[in-house]
Amino acid sequence: MSKVKERDAVAIDQAGKSETNLDEVLAHAPFGVFLTDADGKVTYKNAVMDEFLAASSNDFIGRSKATVSVALQVLFEEQGLVVLDADETVRHLICTTQKIDNGVAHYIHDATSTQQLVKEREDLRAVIREIKSVDELTGMPNRRGLYNVLEPQVSRSRRYGNDLSVLIASVANFDQLAEKLSAEQQAELVLACSHMLNDQVRWADTIGRLNENEFLLILPETTEVDTDKLKTILQERFACIQTDAMANLDLSVSMQFGLAQWRKGWDVGLMMQHARSLMADAA
Repeated sequence: MSKVKERDAVAIDQAGKSETNLDEVLAHAPFGVFLTDADGKVTYKNAVMDEFLAASSNDFIGRSKATVSVALQVLFEEQGLVVLDADETVRHLICTTQKIDNGVAHYIHDATSTQQLVKEREDLRAVIREIKSVDELTGMPNRRGLYNVLEPQVSRSRRYGNDLSVLIASVANFDQLAEKLSAEQQAELVLACSHMLNDQVRWADTIGRLNENEFLLILPETTEVDTDKLKTILQERFACIQTDAMANLDLSVSMQFGLAQWRKGWDVGLMMQHARSLMADAA
C-alpha cells in the first residue's frame, strides 16, 4: 500500500474514532441534548433526554415541534426557563440552542432543584416577614410589633385602671395617590408621614405602621380628650406633608382618624374595633 493510501486510511480511522468518541460524550453528558435537522425534525437525543421524556421517549425521534405533544413543545424553545409537565413529573428546564450544519443543537439543563431552592428561599422570607415585628420601610413597629405592645398596656389598664388611648391615622386617599406615584415615590410619602409622627410623640408613646396606609399610636396615660387634641395637631401636620413628586403633580394627603380610650371590660380587639367605627362614622 502506498504511503498516500496509508495516510488516508489512518485519517479515516481517526475520523471514525473521533465521531465515536463524540457520540459517547454526548450520550453521557450531564445535560439533555437533541438535534433537529433543517426541517425541524429530531434526528438525535442522548440518554438524559430519555429521562426528561420518560414515556414519550419513543415518540420523539423524527418529530418536530408541531408534531410532538403540547407538553413537549416547550423543549423546542430557543432559550430561557421552561416548565415541562409530562408524565405527572414537573421539571424546570433551561433551554438553549446553537445552530449547526444543516440543523440546530438543543441543550436542556435541569434547573428543578435550583427552582425549588428559590421557592424555599421565598417561602422562608415570607415566614421571616411574618415573624418580624419591625416594618422594613420605616423601621417602626409593624402590626405584630404594635399588638405586642398594646396587649400588655391593656392588661395594665385592666389591672390598675390607668388611662390608655389609641389613635389610628389613615391616609384616606392613598389608593388615588398610588395611581399617580411610582412605588419609590409612594415609599417617600410613607417615610415622610412616619418622620412627622415620630416628631410628635412622647418617649412613653408607641407609634408604628399598621398596614400600607395606616399608622397606629398607642398612648399610655392619655385620655380621650388629650388624644383628640393630638388628632387636631396631626391633622394640620399631615396637611403640610408634600414630597417633591406630590408637589409636581399638585397632590395632597387626605386623612381619617379613629380614636378610642380604654374602657372597663374591653380587650385589644374591642378597643381597636371602637376606633375603627369612629373612623367609619367620620368618613
